[in-house]
Amino acid sequence: MKSSEGRTKAFGTCSSHLIVVFLFYGPAISMYLQPPSSITRDQPKFMALFYRVVTPTANPFIYTLRNKDVKGALGNLVRSIFSSK
Repeated sequence: MKSSEGRTKAFGTCSSHLIVVFLFYGPAISMYLQPPSSITRDQPKFMALFYRVVTPTANPFIYTLRNKDVKGALGNLVRSIFSSK
């Protein structure tokens, strides 16, 4: 394996992990950084929804995008959507 291929593969793995970590910890960090007076009643509900639904749902999609076949199929789908208009 060439060093450039290794770096690309390592960056792909690292970036997918960073996206998942950001999706999981980002909303909590934003809640803690806000002053308590600016937090609305619905923000904790939104954070709970994010933890329970968005992160677990997005996690498999993020990791499947590392697969070349999935990337190719998704690219073909996007091209067909935009070329039909």
